[in-house]
Amino acid sequence: MKVIAGIFLLLFVFVGISEAQIKQRSKDKVFYTGMGYKFVLFTDPEARSAYPFFDITNQAFVKEIDGFFGMVLNERFVFELAPSYMFSNDYGSDDSEADGGGFYFTENGVNRYYVPTDAKMFAIPVNARIKYFPFAKDYGSAFNLFYFGGGAGPVYISEEMNQRVYTDDGRLDFLGAAPYAEDFWTLNFEALAGIATVSKFGIGFEISYRFIPLGASSKTKPLITSIANNFSSFNMAANVIYKF
Repeated sequence: MKVIAGIFLLLFVFVGISEAQIKQRSKDKVFYTGMGYKFVLFTDPEARSAYPFFDITNQAFVKEIDGFFGMVLNERFVFELAPSYMFSNDYGSDDSEADGGGFYFTENGVNRYYVPTDAKMFAIPVNARIKYFPFAKDYGSAFNLFYFGGGAGPVYISEEMNQRVYTDDGRLDFLGAAPYAEDFWTLNFEALAGIATVSKFGIGFEISYRFIPLGASSKTKPLITSIANNFSSFNMAANVIYKF
């Protein structure tokens, strides 16, 4: 909470610097770019267990690096193109091999127990977004920096796992080990809200909800993209912005 409060304090300090530029937005087209770091909390329990929100003890927790390029259309509306890279380099500690965890999966009509020993997942969403600043004309208020909006676009998802296979979760009958992998394209949709400065160099803070269906997965391999209903998530991002 102290970190979030500090971010908002910095944003309010920038208000005086930003006021003159906000008034200019209606006269000239303004472009900006930037990047950010995003914390991702999957809402599906299977996805969240395998790729947790935060865990400093290993690489399983989900990280996301954002890039964006935007154009200020007028005082209230902004159009933005926002690609990002979401990834995890391990399997969640709560269900790791060391903890005796795994999951059941039916492959070729046979139900087995699979324990991941290694996992890699990444996704590349590329979204077009519209942001709306409802208080943009209230130049003397910090709330003129507040926005909400939405976006949509394609997302590429790739997942790999090395699995140890057993007859059941007792793990007494080891059947062998095998690698599994799948990648596919699907769509994603997001709703977002945030606050951002518009000075030459600015900062921003954003929360969002992103819906990623997994219907495009073949559902034929013992992977999280097969057993999870979706890769939807709540997200918190801190951004650095450069206007030109």
